[in-house]
Amino acid sequence: MIMVGCDVSKATLDAAWFDDAQQRWHQHAPFANNSRGWRSLLAWLEKSTGHSRRALTLVIEATGVYHVPLAQWACRQGLRVIVTNPGRAAENARSHNRLHKSDPLDARGLSQYGRELQNPHEYVPDTAEISRLKALLSRLRQLDSDLQRERNRLEKCPYIPESAPLAASLRRGIRERQREHKRIQDEIEALIRDHAELEHLHRLLCSIKGVGKITSQWLLPLLYRQQFASARQLAAFLGLTPIKQSSGTSLRKRGRLSGLGNPYLRSRLYMPAVSAITHNPDLKAFHDRLIRRGKTPKQALTAVMRKLVHVAYGVVKNNEPYRCPMAA
Repeated sequence: MIMVGCDVSKATLDAAWFDDAQQRWHQHAPFANNSRGWRSLLAWLEKSTGHSRRALTLVIEATGVYHVPLAQWACRQGLRVIVTNPGRAAENARSHNRLHKSDPLDARGLSQYGRELQNPHEYVPDTAEISRLKALLSRLRQLDSDLQRERNRLEKCPYIPESAPLAASLRRGIRERQREHKRIQDEIEALIRDHAELEHLHRLLCSIKGVGKITSQWLLPLLYRQQFASARQLAAFLGLTPIKQSSGTSLRKRGRLSGLGNPYLRSRLYMPAVSAITHNPDLKAFHDRLIRRGKTPKQALTAVMRKLVHVAYGVVKNNEPYRCPMAA
């Protein structure tokens, strides 16, 4: 399997692969990041490697949304694709004492990183309905942020002289964003209703006391394809796994959350956890046990957030609604 590093930007992409037989790198001038450029990339790879596309693996760094069209096109063409975490790729480059940075060097670094990976996670394109759900959720998040900013500005208006026109403008903007927020939310609910599998998973997740329809909507893209091998992997992806730092007798730090992953998704689990320790007997007992063992309220609450993720993974994997053990 030939690992081809692809450093993708908005307009162009650089590609590189290492020839073990000749012990040298093969690179090409930047390709355009469009369908014509991708076809040229594939033709160059098949010619320079002497192998068919089935023997090629593209190692692509996740760069916002600019890498997605290439990754999806490559999968349709029969190539294997690995989408890497940019932070991990950068750490790997530093481990090889690479000091310089450029697009061609980054492509080489990605190729080398791919060669060193063990059991890499192969990229699988989202289905049409999941892509649409992700896009709508992204827009909903943007509107939430816009609304909070506008409300913060409106809150300051009483302290600003002659601010009546400003306050009126902010109120109009808030009302318009609220209407758009409702439209997007309605579209999300309609999308879930129109797809039987999404609707089924949504009902399974909502059977968990503490998980409502909004939280379920954010969990659906993560659980739809069962892309995680275990609940622990999903919790780690969301940054809900504790990490420990100790060394010898001098370093004894208290455990804390890793903080990796998407902080917004992690924040969406805070209020469900608060609700769960009130209304879910199983999770309330779990929370109380941690408090009796000396955990702080914050530590216990974050543990409940992690437990909720495990429960959500379990109901989807087993295809059964949640049944509270203590309530049974």
